[in-house]
Amino acid sequence: MAVTVSKHSRLNFAELLAKDGFEFWDLPELPDIPAQPDDLVYTVLGTDRIDRLAGRYYGDPVLWWVIALANNLDDVPTALCEGQQLRIPAPRYVLQELFKR
Repeated sequence: MAVTVSKHSRLNFAELLAKDGFEFWDLPELPDIPAQPDDLVYTVLGTDRIDRLAGRYYGDPVLWWVIALANNLDDVPTALCEGQQLRIPAPRYVLQELFKR
């Protein structure tokens, strides 16, 4: 089966496996996101959602996982706390360097 994955999806770092007629994604080997001099620090407001922050800073809400990974957010990252500070990896780095493979 042909699968189309968004160019910014974390599934680009995983492998599509097939066994006994079933297809499934292997666990992705997500890249390290080193601190950059132009990273941003963002203070969460009460109505913020991580996918909307990704849309604001990267132009694509699918990149929510970059912010979650950079901030060691293990739980579903929809429950941000007001006043929480997040590192927003530099858009330049994320959009130009992260997907060079």
